[in-house]
Amino acid sequence: MDYSGVLDELEQACADFQVPTTRYAAEQLLLRFGKRPDAIAAGKYVLVHSGVPTAKFFALRGIKDAVVAGYAVLGLAGVLALRDELLQMALADSRGLESFVLGSLCWTVAVITKRAWIDASEEQRMAFTRALCEDIVRHDTPCIGIIAATYLIDEMSGGSKCSEFRLPWEFHYTCKATFENTHMLLLFEAALRVIHSQLQRSIEAQRGSAGTGDKITYERRSALHIADRVLSWEFTAPSESEIVTASFGSSGGVCVAGGPSGAGQQNAARASGPDDDDDGDEGDVDSNDGDMGGAMSCRGSRNRTPLFPSSWQPLLLSSEVLTMFFSVYEAALGDQMHAHFSTGSSHVALQCLIQISGIRGKTIFSPSAAATSDALRIEFSQTIIRNQLQMIRHVCSMDLAAEASEDMIVATTQMVRRFIETQLEEQPQATGDSSNQPLHPLAFLVAHVLEALEYFGEVSKLICMLLSAASRVLQPDGRLRIDDDFGDVDDYFVMQAFDDLASAWSAVIGSIREWQHREEAAAAAAGAPMGRRSGFDEADSCHGLGSLIRLLNTTGYLIRSEYIQLRMLMCQSSVGSGGVLSEDLLDGQGPLAKDYLVYEDQLLFFALLARLDVHTALDCLYNNLRSRHSALQKEFSALEGGADGGGGDPAVDDEHRQHAIDLLHDQTQWIALMIAYTLCDSGASERVLIPRPILDCSSASPGPDRDLVVQCIMGIFGLLELELAGPASVLAVYGSPLLVETLFWALRRIVPVYVLLDRSDYQVASPSIVAAFGCTEDSGRGAAVTSGILGLVRHAFERWPSEEDVLQMCTSMLLALAQRPALARQIISAPQFAPLMQYLTAGMGGFPEAVHGSIIEALALLVCHSPADARERGFADLRALIVRCFSQVVQSKEYAAQSQDARLTNQLLDGLDMMDGLLSAANFRNMGAVLALFFELAPLLEQLLGTYPGGHEVACKAVQVMESAARYLDVSSFPDDEHAARFSRCLRSLLQKYYAANRGRVVSQAGADVESLGETTALISTVSYLVRNEMGFSSNEADCAMSRLVSDDFGETEAFGVYCIHTMTEPAQLLVPNVLQMHTRLLSEMVQYRLPSLMRWLPAKVWVGAMDVLLASVDSAIYDIGQRAYEAIGKLGAYVKIRGMGDTAAELRDVLDSGFKRLLSRLLYTLLFSPFDVGLVESAGAALVTLGLIDPAHLQSCFQELLAQSRPADLAGRLSATLAKFTADLEASRAVAGFLAQTGPIPDPIDGGALRQPLFEFLVNARAVLRIR
Repeated sequence: MDYSGVLDELEQACADFQVPTTRYAAEQLLLRFGKRPDAIAAGKYVLVHSGVPTAKFFALRGIKDAVVAGYAVLGLAGVLALRDELLQMALADSRGLESFVLGSLCWTVAVITKRAWIDASEEQRMAFTRALCEDIVRHDTPCIGIIAATYLIDEMSGGSKCSEFRLPWEFHYTCKATFENTHMLLLFEAALRVIHSQLQRSIEAQRGSAGTGDKITYERRSALHIADRVLSWEFTAPSESEIVTASFGSSGGVCVAGGPSGAGQQNAARASGPDDDDDGDEGDVDSNDGDMGGAMSCRGSRNRTPLFPSSWQPLLLSSEVLTMFFSVYEAALGDQMHAHFSTGSSHVALQCLIQISGIRGKTIFSPSAAATSDALRIEFSQTIIRNQLQMIRHVCSMDLAAEASEDMIVATTQMVRRFIETQLEEQPQATGDSSNQPLHPLAFLVAHVLEALEYFGEVSKLICMLLSAASRVLQPDGRLRIDDDFGDVDDYFVMQAFDDLASAWSAVIGSIREWQHREEAAAAAAGAPMGRRSGFDEADSCHGLGSLIRLLNTTGYLIRSEYIQLRMLMCQSSVGSGGVLSEDLLDGQGPLAKDYLVYEDQLLFFALLARLDVHTALDCLYNNLRSRHSALQKEFSALEGGADGGGGDPAVDDEHRQHAIDLLHDQTQWIALMIAYTLCDSGASERVLIPRPILDCSSASPGPDRDLVVQCIMGIFGLLELELAGPASVLAVYGSPLLVETLFWALRRIVPVYVLLDRSDYQVASPSIVAAFGCTEDSGRGAAVTSGILGLVRHAFERWPSEEDVLQMCTSMLLALAQRPALARQIISAPQFAPLMQYLTAGMGGFPEAVHGSIIEALALLVCHSPADARERGFADLRALIVRCFSQVVQSKEYAAQSQDARLTNQLLDGLDMMDGLLSAANFRNMGAVLALFFELAPLLEQLLGTYPGGHEVACKAVQVMESAARYLDVSSFPDDEHAARFSRCLRSLLQKYYAANRGRVVSQAGADVESLGETTALISTVSYLVRNEMGFSSNEADCAMSRLVSDDFGETEAFGVYCIHTMTEPAQLLVPNVLQMHTRLLSEMVQYRLPSLMRWLPAKVWVGAMDVLLASVDSAIYDIGQRAYEAIGKLGAYVKIRGMGDTAAELRDVLDSGFKRLLSRLLYTLLFSPFDVGLVESAGAALVTLGLIDPAHLQSCFQELLAQSRPADLAGRLSATLAKFTADLEASRAVAGFLAQTGPIPDPIDGGALRQPLFEFLVNARAVLRIR
């Protein structure tokens, strides 16, 4: 047949595609080419006769689409013949084809190969693989085999680079499983041969003629792409759990049966192959393509090297192969500057190096006939260490601060980090000489690899040199400057490389410490005496770790010194440049802009190093702190005495002095941070104790005056006193609120751990610490210290009354101290406390309103530790302050007419903030007083809710007060049921007032993102906290500890709260992820605790909204939302199935019937088609089974719909058998029978664990057929 007309039409369309006015029509014509019945024949004609590269490209695309769509008609023999014909075409005319056409041709060959893979025999598959391998290693022709192999690996991976075949997941999984261990291994081996050969030729080309440079680089780079894909391949596993995980994994590109294909569109960008013009694969460091699940992703997480099967051992653990990759990386570095290529070859080689540095797992290191597992580990580690040592030495000889060094530095540090972190996870089989205990992985490494200690020494040297290089950038006379785009030096690549090594070094230290603790615990359990350690004990070999521990102790000092020097220089640079961040940099950062949060990882690393040699580290820090304290004191004294700086220009002298003081402040802040991180850990959720190395160092000192631990803490106190109690005229101009805030932060971290320590927490407490900070009974000075703290707080409020951050940190410190009963009792007994409380409550109006609530909370928590009469007086003062704040507004004459006045509303907001703070401080000691105040102010809150509409600041804050009341006023602590019932009625009355005032209010979409969402979440939290508060540890309302009458009262309040949420909130707002998460949790709790009463309390229209929320939650990507939704569905469905709806109103029955049908359809669809967390399968499956038992006819109709959509017939038959078996398994299930046999008033949901086997079998088999790509 003559296709010249088709050729002319296609070429004209390609020309029209370049013209904007005709682009759309031309594009449609080009896309329809593959749908022609003769697309393959016409496409081959175009390939032979057309001179337009774009026409050839679209012809190839049409051939590919035609093969995928018409495979059944073409047959296996026809498809394989077409593939071989196209491959021969590529081999014959590779130099005459444009690179993107050649890439598309090889891509088409790969797609056809995968489509026929399962139907082809193993001999046919192997013949094609060997043909590619032969072409790959043939150097006298272009590497078509490499390009085709690269695309074939992408297609077989099942990841994001896989084409759409409109075939089930099982097809892709089977292709991958049968390809990876034999065929991919052969392709990898062939690529390695090319890389080795081209490496040798590149070395020769450097010595002689450069004429082959392009070809060598081209071929080497393409082979590296194969190696990179193989080394990042996620292997399938024979275990059931791995297959299940793969089946339920993320599937961004998966279609469902009968859905739109969109075939070819997403892959149009893949026109060019991995040749010298291809940049598309560079920088691919995606975390998980995951289109067919974790085990179906080729380029999975780069954070860990894949687990290779044992069949890869001879090749992948070969010392020659491993060494070759390092050599190739060095050669590939030159490719970045090549005129014909974009940068990236060295990056691909780097990814290969990082992956091989982290080779791991028992399988790849399984014993062989030639070597044991440990012998293989030794040989591998020795090879990696030797090669990385060469790279480290080369890097250390470079100018580390120069931008030209970036790639090499980043490559080296990432490889080192991957190797070290992987080695720490690998447990050798070898044991210690004198015991059968396994060796620490690093002890094994040091004992069997001669270069190991040298390696760790060079790594520590590189850490020091990176810090030194960063310091050189900051030197005043340095020639290097950081580009403005980088921001400060912490964003420079040198510090990013330091962070990589710091993470690895921290892992080493942490692992050894944990190992030592386990050894000591085992020795203590065996009755051996516990020894002391200060840092790492150098005398203790710790099963072969002695030499490494000595190295860590020695190098730790050097790293610490370099880090301190760098931070001091950074302070100097910051002060010299003005030290003010732009608004753009600060905007949106909030508290994260604080140095103690931004640099937490680095400071934790410093603390780890400091605890290796506590005495030396603290001596250095204390001397730095003391010298700067003295310098500041000298400057302040000179200013107070009126020194003029030498008779020069006063303006110049003032500027110089300001610069000097600012520098001292900035540097002192960093020294204080290092001390605070070194002396103790943070403790957000548990009691923090003095770290053992710190305790041992302190115990070894002769007394508090010579104890560096004590002196560092007292140095912080002294410096804070200087900043707060120094000359007022001087501090008003030169004081640093940032330093004061940081020092209070340091005390917030240190004081709860050290002051009034409980000696029973320690086997042996340090006498120096006890003397300096212990209680009076132990002859300690802890009482004086707490008095001093209160004095400092008073000075801070007096000196910086407008500095919100300073005052907030002061109150935060007081709150931290209040958590320690001993400290709290000492504080309230101190003579300074009563004046401080009087000062704070009387002068509240002079402080920023944002800190009022925190002040009230801190004072309330402290006061509750007082004796009864003092506690009553204290709460009376706080009550009077809060009541007065409200009464001054509400009882004023102008309030009715000027209720919207900003001055009045600000005072109301202030009062609500203080009330919120008091509620947050509620506990068993003060519950009665706080509850009484809430009852007293409840009418006022009603008045505010009636006066200010929803969305107003006052209304929002009033709702937040309701939330705090429901959260913190513990119902179980109330004296009797009468108080509990009154509390419930108060909240219900507030909700009713809120509803009455806002009924019919329409929230604009503009405001829905800010005020109204906060108001909505507060309402949801109020009801949710109330449910949990009331129910306590009860499993349902029948099991509630309080009387049924009071419980019903609470239930009505909770139900009305749900009613308010659904009737006063736009449906779209309830679907915002964070709102949906909170609301789904509330619905789950209400169903869990409030059935069957909930059926009569909630009207039908609220149930409609609740069903909509559950429907939206079923296929949510957020784990907690799905889990809560399935729990609610299972519990509600269990009640409806077992107890029935005979007593339910007809309208509600209709709502529930309709809702259950929709939920069943959506849940079945989600389980069979959507990406799904395998951890949710049991709860989701139990909900599905429950809904199916409620409405079996609808379940069968859903099954029939699935069967009707299934094509071809063999898939429909398999699906039918799967559905029939699942139905039979449920009928025979004991779990289902036991569930249906329940007779109690509140039936339990069906046991999803008992249904695990039939559920997983059904879902895996069904998804294998239905999930289409």
